[in-house]
Amino acid sequence: MSLKSTIYQALPKSLKPVAKNSYQHVFRRSQTADDELHTEFVNHVFDSQKEYDGYANEFEKGSAVSLRNEALEKYQQITGEDGMGGIALEAAQDYYAVTRKLEPNTIVETGVCNGVSTLAVLLAIQKNESGRLYSIDYPFRADESLAEFRQETFDNYGGAAIPNDEDPGWIIPTELRSHWDLIIGKSQKELPKLITELESVDLFIHDSEHSYPCMMFEYELAYEWLSDSGMILSDDITWNDAFDVFTDVRNPKWGKLSSNIGYMRKTTV
Repeated sequence: MSLKSTIYQALPKSLKPVAKNSYQHVFRRSQTADDELHTEFVNHVFDSQKEYDGYANEFEKGSAVSLRNEALEKYQQITGEDGMGGIALEAAQDYYAVTRKLEPNTIVETGVCNGVSTLAVLLAIQKNESGRLYSIDYPFRADESLAEFRQETFDNYGGAAIPNDEDPGWIIPTELRSHWDLIIGKSQKELPKLITELESVDLFIHDSEHSYPCMMFEYELAYEWLSDSGMILSDDITWNDAFDVFTDVRNPKWGKLSSNIGYMRKTTV
């Protein structure tokens, strides 16, 4: 049972209708705002809504459907938790569409977890017939102490975990792994080495440690090495004000896929 459900069940019977109505009201407002942000994102990045819908249709009806469902079932069986312990499928669909649109040669991702977004990007690479994904992950496994892991990373780590006996991106099928390099370690240590070796990045995806210092560090490094036509995607931008500060200071072209996911492009685009 989720925390939300646990709290709801603990409420007095007389308060449950009030809580339910309040939640639905806030949820509807949030959905409306996110829909508006997503429409702006589509208008700024794609030639038309039709173009985006075509990529979304590929993601929804392609081979990813069975892979997602099998991975979700396995994850739930092992952990007893709902979801994938990582990015939402709606966001993964957007990542797929962006990768299809930009056709990037070099993609860097920080934060893999179970591999939903990684899978989306690799499926797009396969469809593009070009590109390579380099992922950096410092995994938290379900049998580890969250308190101890937070001491090694940051106090507000959310707790997204992979199964005890698996590696980051364990849902990625063998046929997609030839276009993927996985580096185990913290992005603060591994990203500078990787990005200087690559010399240029066409698509950068932040989904690792969502602390202000780490996010600013990754934004600065990725933006410095971003190709003129490249893009930065960042999950969990509401955890702190790193995204707002960076976009204000650096002044890139930027927007949001939703209230919690942002994107940036160089002003030359």
